[in-house]
Amino acid sequence: MDRRALLGGGLAAATFALAGPARAQPAPLKVVTGFAAGGSVDGVARLLAEQLGTALARPAIVENRTGAAGRLAIEAVKAAPADGDTLLLVPQGPMTLFRHVFRNLKFDPDRDFSPISRVCVGDYGLTIGPSVPAKDFAGFREWLRTAGDKAVYGSPGAGTIPHFLGVSTARALGVAMTHVPYRGSALSLTDVAGGQIPCMFSPVGDAIEQHRSGRVRIVATMGAARSPFLDGVPTMKESGVDVDVPLWYGLYVVSATPPAALERLRASTVAVLQSPVAKERLNRLGLAPAPSTPAELTALQQRESAMWGPVVKASGFTPED
Repeated sequence: MDRRALLGGGLAAATFALAGPARAQPAPLKVVTGFAAGGSVDGVARLLAEQLGTALARPAIVENRTGAAGRLAIEAVKAAPADGDTLLLVPQGPMTLFRHVFRNLKFDPDRDFSPISRVCVGDYGLTIGPSVPAKDFAGFREWLRTAGDKAVYGSPGAGTIPHFLGVSTARALGVAMTHVPYRGSALSLTDVAGGQIPCMFSPVGDAIEQHRSGRVRIVATMGAARSPFLDGVPTMKESGVDVDVPLWYGLYVVSATPPAALERLRASTVAVLQSPVAKERLNRLGLAPAPSTPAELTALQQRESAMWGPVVKASGFTPED
């Protein structure tokens, strides 16, 4: 071997030694939700992915696994490794109501998931479109009495809380309403605004911008008090319908996630939700930050689950597969 080759080989070896092995990039943090892009669940998921990614100094993405009223997303997270890299963002229905409305759930909300924190609170609402000649809930109720087969409502999916709110409202008013399930509220809202269906039940945040622009009208909310984000919109109770179901979103990981990873996620989530950025973006969706401890979220989930059983039974709703 000549002198130049020897020197060249030595220089290459020295350069490789100085560079060292390439540093592996961390796997992306995934925030999984069961509803399509464009709705309030998706908006909250994107806020969390963006802010948690920054707080934890790692890439983060949102994964929208739509279908089966959000159950496909939940089943996917259940099957994920218990390493804290895959988070599940859900409205409360899958963790509190689903066990009462689906006979063959492929997950156990209590056994298969560990709570991180409640994320935010808000309201469900009844939204009507231009095909309904009414300006308020009283006018909508009168329209329903003669609407016949036009009395159709959309929801984010079969078996969700908005679906059940439609069942409860129809029974309370003594009318028949046909349910049309969608893969999230965004598609339902498009059809309400376009006049294809007259109304929908959904989180307020799914329709609040269209309500503000006048394309649709939120005529009632489902909580105990009026929404601070909707001037002059009454509750269903004020309108004579005994419905009181507040909205909340929770953040979970698969059970058996190591305690250290769970605590790191909890602390980062609480810090994110206490930031002015989170408050401003959630308020735009008709939501308010409401972080909790895992124990507080567990207690809330168990309390609401116990409440839904008798309510579903009394309504006459038949559990689905």
